[in-house]
Amino acid sequence: MLYYVILCKNKSRSEGKRLKHSIKFGINGQIGVQPGRFTMARRGENIHKRKDGRWEGRYIKGRADGKAIWGYLYGYSYSEVKTELTRRKAMSGFYQLSGASMRFSELAELWLASFAQGVKESTLTHYQYTLHKYLLPVLGDLPVSELNESTLERLFLQILSPSDNSHKPLGTSSAQECFGMLKRICKYAARLHLMPPLELCVKLPRQKKAEPRPLSLAEQAALRSFLLDPPTPRKIGVLLQMELGLRIGEVCGLKWSDFDLKNGILTIQRTVCRIPLGDGHTKLIVQTPKTRKSTREIPLSTGLVAILRKLSKDVTPDTWFLSGTESRPVEPRCYRKSIRCYLKRSALRTIHPHVLRHTFATTCLQAGCDIKTLSELLGHANANVTLQRYVHSDLNRKQKALQRVYALSDRIYKESLRGSQKEQTA
Repeated sequence: MLYYVILCKNKSRSEGKRLKHSIKFGINGQIGVQPGRFTMARRGENIHKRKDGRWEGRYIKGRADGKAIWGYLYGYSYSEVKTELTRRKAMSGFYQLSGASMRFSELAELWLASFAQGVKESTLTHYQYTLHKYLLPVLGDLPVSELNESTLERLFLQILSPSDNSHKPLGTSSAQECFGMLKRICKYAARLHLMPPLELCVKLPRQKKAEPRPLSLAEQAALRSFLLDPPTPRKIGVLLQMELGLRIGEVCGLKWSDFDLKNGILTIQRTVCRIPLGDGHTKLIVQTPKTRKSTREIPLSTGLVAILRKLSKDVTPDTWFLSGTESRPVEPRCYRKSIRCYLKRSALRTIHPHVLRHTFATTCLQAGCDIKTLSELLGHANANVTLQRYVHSDLNRKQKALQRVYALSDRIYKESLRGSQKEQTA
């Protein structure tokens, strides 16, 4: 079968363009028209064929001072160039929206407002502090249209270690938090088509923090002896941290209604913390615990129930456990001072209150408590947090574990030694 190609002018006045058709002549003389078998550049597409045989396409990839910045691409076929040109035009069009005149500070505030309704007040204020303290002083005046990987990575190094000494060089956790926030803001902007997606890569500082050393059994006994002679709600609050693994904010948020002394159950359903307001002032707030699983029920020991019964006389259910009033709870900052005083009077080393929580986790594990149960008692989001942060092995526990593992091989070694001794005797 023979194929011929002709160019014919479309008779439709509405289009007024030249179309290309393939005319097929069959053996029997029939003629068929097949549009689109062969294509050519259409007017306005910015695609043309070069003298070297390649196809060239161009597109506006940006603007500077009102003038177009052209981008070019090349290929050996018209369809190849047209497909890539369409993609490039779409990308260029998407990311030249209102972001051209928007500053990074405006973008950051939009991002912050986008999830403000879904987080706790303390989390929101912490993000606001980090944003205004570290990111905006360096990045705030940058136009969003000028943001790219090299610019952001270079400026983030200034945030890590400022040359003007506006703040101390960031440590590991602060650096990770600032870098994570920057990436989330960029991802938010890309989702709104204000800028193209960026892949940021910065080597963050790593400082190996010393693991907190839990209280030994002797230290726990000394502290317990002091706290129970005589017991008071403030002293028992320390005992709740060491023997139940409560956070200091959770202890401050306890009310007497949270204690079910009949069934021996303690319900954790609130926490107390102080947050900055941004104008140099702070305020005390009562909110839900740290994570969803931090709202939990914890069994009480028989000894604790007996002590709490004595302390619960002449109190109402709405009375705050530590303060003894219905008007205001004790805040963590003040309670830390009380804990330091108790440690000093017990002749113990100075520790952070959170070490009491570490002590509880380690003691439970040494007593044979499984990780899943321990994670639920601590109110962790998952068991991995319990394993990585709160489980501390001591030398005695390592020795016992290895003795169990190599019990069989030890018997084999002993039998082998006995056999060799008999041979030498014989």
